[in-house]
Amino acid sequence: MKKTLLLALALIAAGCADPTPRNLDELSRQGPQYLDPETLEPYSGPAYRMSEDDPTQIVLRANLRDGRFHGDFEDFAPEAVEGGLGLYQTGTYRDGQREGRYEVFYPSGVLRGHGIYENDELNGPYESHYENGQLWEKSTYVAGEPDGPFESYHENGQLEQRGTANMGQKCGEWIEDGETVTFDPCPPGLADGN
Repeated sequence: MKKTLLLALALIAAGCADPTPRNLDELSRQGPQYLDPETLEPYSGPAYRMSEDDPTQIVLRANLRDGRFHGDFEDFAPEAVEGGLGLYQTGTYRDGQREGRYEVFYPSGVLRGHGIYENDELNGPYESHYENGQLWEKSTYVAGEPDGPFESYHENGQLEQRGTANMGQKCGEWIEDGETVTFDPCPPGLADGN
């Protein structure tokens, strides 16, 4: 009885353990899907990629579901300070497309920018900063294009440009390095449009 109970508990514990992370470069690839090379079934579970320059360094940690990136990911940059790998970008995937929060960092570890992805495109508020912390760009994106109020600054904090964008195109009046520049009028109802 004891042996049967111990065997059952061991099997349950083994079944509850997280799968061993797989190296993406050792999986087979069919289009956007990663497959188990032995079964050719789409791989689901944790995955990683090693640096080409240093095979002891992980440069990507991610999760896959049905062979596609799904869930949180961390991408590391080899040019980080002090010779180590530093976090380059982090975010989430859903069914192979970026979806949700996104952050990108300088090699020093300082936050460079952050925004939101929807259907693999920036969608919503986006903000980026210089490495000294000074605001670089503040805008809103729709389907990957600036849309609505837009402003950018030089590294010293001086305004570089401010205006309204309509699906990536400047419209209305803009201030560019202290000069007013007029573009085609913005469509009615566009935030801050003319």
